[in-house]
Amino acid sequence: MSTRDEDLLARVAWSRMIEPGDRAAAALINAFGAAEALQRLAAIDEQIRNRVVNASYAPLAEKWLARHDMSQAQRELEQALAAGLTALLPGDELWPARLSDQESADPLAPAQPLMLWARGDVALLQKPSLAITGARACTGYGEHVTREIADHAAQRSVTVLAGASYGVDGAAHRAALAAAGKTVAVLASGVDRAYPAGHRDLIDRIAEQGLVVSEIPPGTAPTRHRFQMRGRIIAELAGAVVIPEAGLRSGALRVAQQAHGIGRPVGAVPGPVTSAASAGCHMLLQQGTAQLVADGEEALAFIMRSNGCNEEGVPA
Repeated sequence: MSTRDEDLLARVAWSRMIEPGDRAAAALINAFGAAEALQRLAAIDEQIRNRVVNASYAPLAEKWLARHDMSQAQRELEQALAAGLTALLPGDELWPARLSDQESADPLAPAQPLMLWARGDVALLQKPSLAITGARACTGYGEHVTREIADHAAQRSVTVLAGASYGVDGAAHRAALAAAGKTVAVLASGVDRAYPAGHRDLIDRIAEQGLVVSEIPPGTAPTRHRFQMRGRIIAELAGAVVIPEAGLRSGALRVAQQAHGIGRPVGAVPGPVTSAASAGCHMLLQQGTAQLVADGEEALAFIMRSNGCNEEGVPA
């Protein structure tokens, strides 16, 4: 078994044992490597407990080991690869280096993904991209603005990145596909498990014409925590983030805050002052977290300037 194959299998096993963003596990893996950390964890001897950074690893080890099954990890890895899924690891040529930005900016931030699973064109992770995310229950106004922004981006060879959710995200993906552009869907479930189920056909189309990606193991269902962790990936992968419409409790605000925290440009589209669906956008603008974006052309100029590209979307 090659070093990479050993690392891959170990990371698959770790992914089954921990939840996304687990900093304690990440510290152990960073200290010893995924495979050796797993071996040391399985030993659970006094030497290990003394060598790890925090004594709290002892109870953590018991919790992690309760989910540890290397033979099951091997079967799941073989099934995933046989199904045509791509596994990306830190250090791979196409691994997005930007996924470490949040950890670099904030030592207390959730850890970067252990690995990524992908369906589609993995090279899109290296292309200029604009994340468009917002309200699930968007209004006709929000959908219209989303389509316009996504269409302009797609026609200028900027990859449209979103979460495949109902509302703004789905509208952004559809507009990019309609413009024959490229789009990336970041899921909070396994890449082979469409969520929401009503977007199964859309997610399959994205996988065929763009890319579907997730840190969650194949076959795994989403949870609230996994949705929250999915947001950090959207923020980190994108060159900039635009929120066309979002209420005060929208998860898109977390994405905007995370993007702002790591220096990603953030744009928000204002709406009627009476619209609760735009209250989150107004808050971002009032806080100075986001710059005002009024239409597709303005959003395109914003993302082009942010990524150092000219008006045709080509890096200057």
